[in-house]
Amino acid sequence: MMRKLWVAIAIPMLWACGADRAADGRANETAVKSEPPTQAPENAMLAANAVARQADERSQFTSIDPPSCKLLEENIEEGGWSRRLCNGVAGYKLELTDSDLRQDIIVIPAKGDRSELGLTEIVALGAFNALGKTAEWRGADLSAPEVLIVRLGVAADPEGRKPDVSNLIVARLKPSACIVAVVPPGAGQNERARAIADRKLPACLKG
Repeated sequence: MMRKLWVAIAIPMLWACGADRAADGRANETAVKSEPPTQAPENAMLAANAVARQADERSQFTSIDPPSCKLLEENIEEGGWSRRLCNGVAGYKLELTDSDLRQDIIVIPAKGDRSELGLTEIVALGAFNALGKTAEWRGADLSAPEVLIVRLGVAADPEGRKPDVSNLIVARLKPSACIVAVVPPGAGQNERARAIADRKLPACLKG
């Protein structure tokens, strides 16, 4: 009688333990399946790092923020105008001119003639405009850069009711500096400007 009673108690207990182990197995399986994949983010990070390395290898950056440049002349009356000299790379300097809320750049190589880019006439078509704070010098050999890339915001509305149009300006440096492309806003704007800089450059744009 006692033997039958022990068997009757043991069998349900063994069944319950087996059910718990099965439930634990299903829970672990669910947890493993629900873990987010790590490969895609790693691949995206590697791709982003590769793009950054490419830009670093072929690009060097200098400041054209007015406070970081030497003031040559200034007149705050009658609309105001100023001239500032900014250091570049490989002996280049950039002279920034600002007159009546319109800015331009004169490229000054270590040897050779000065070249005014004509940002107001060629890009802004006479509208108010403002340069960004950074110049990108680009080329296979950064001791002799071939291209200058700068940002120029052009007023879309003289009353300021619309945001400025932020273009990237691609300018060749040799044999004399001139604008060869204007890259409009949009996805991958920096990459598009660098792609133009890295292939055979187009002809100079005319105002």
